[in-house]
Amino acid sequence: MNSHLIVPLKKSVGKILHITDTHLFADDENTLLGVKTNASFAAVIDNIKKRAEHFDLIVATGDFVQDGSQAAYLRFAQTIKQFMAPCVWLAGNHDIHENMQYIFKQQGLPENKIVLLGEKWLIIMLNSQVVGETYGELSKQQLAFLTTSLQKYPDRFAIVFLHHHPLMSNCDWLDKHSLINHVEFINLINQLPQIKGVGWGHIHQITQQRLPHCLAFSTPSTCVQFKPLSRDFSVANDAPGWRIIELKPEGHVDTAVYNLENNLFEPDLTQNGY
Repeated sequence: MNSHLIVPLKKSVGKILHITDTHLFADDENTLLGVKTNASFAAVIDNIKKRAEHFDLIVATGDFVQDGSQAAYLRFAQTIKQFMAPCVWLAGNHDIHENMQYIFKQQGLPENKIVLLGEKWLIIMLNSQVVGETYGELSKQQLAFLTTSLQKYPDRFAIVFLHHHPLMSNCDWLDKHSLINHVEFINLINQLPQIKGVGWGHIHQITQQRLPHCLAFSTPSTCVQFKPLSRDFSVANDAPGWRIIELKPEGHVDTAVYNLENNLFEPDLTQNGY
C-alpha cells in the first residue's frame, strides 16, 4: 500500500526543503572521507533554522546513514523534527530499509509515497534502491505507480523524487552507479507533461537541466561533495549544502541551492574511494 499525505498550504506558493545524502553514524567521531558527517548535518540544519524560512514540506532522498545503525536513523529523525514541516523520505543505496522504516515510523515519519500539497501539486516518491547494489533501478511496479498516480490526480502538477540519477553526471565512475533504466524513465517523463520537476541525490553534486516540460536537478550532500566531470573517484572541496524548491500555482518550479558559507568540513582530498 502506498500511503499518502495531505499538506495544506498557507500561501499560494509551496516551499520544499530538499536534503539528501547525510551519511550519518551512531558515533559522532566517525568520518566519511575525512568529514564528521553528524557535525556537518547539524551545521546545515542550524544554518537553515537561522534563515527562519517557512517550509511546507521536507523531502529527504536517501543515504541517511553510513553505518546502517538504528541510532544514526534516530539522529536524523530527531533532528528533522525540529522543523514544524512534515518530512517524506525514500531509500538510497546505503540504507538498511528495515532499520530506517522501523525508526522513522516510531518517530512519526511514516513512509508516505504521495503528497497532496495544497490544491495544485502532487509529490511522488519513487524507490530506486536495489538491495546490495550501488546502482539503482525503477521496477515496473514503480513506473506503474508513477503513471497511475498521475492518472488519479490529473488536475495537479507533479514533481517526482528518487535517489539515483536518471541523467548522466558526466563523471565516469559515478555514472556506473546511475539509474540503470534511466533511458526508459526519462522517455516516460518526457511523455508526461503533468510532471514539472524531477529531483534526486546520490551524486553529491549540484546539477540542473531543463527537459521538454520539466526541470531536472540534483541536490548536494549535507556532508561531502564529489568533483564534477571526473573520470575516476574524486572529492571536491565544496561545502555541505541543501536545496529549496518553490512550487508555483501555475505549475512553475523555482529552485536554489545553498551551501554553508564558512566551510569547516573540508574533506580529505587524497581519498580514492569509500
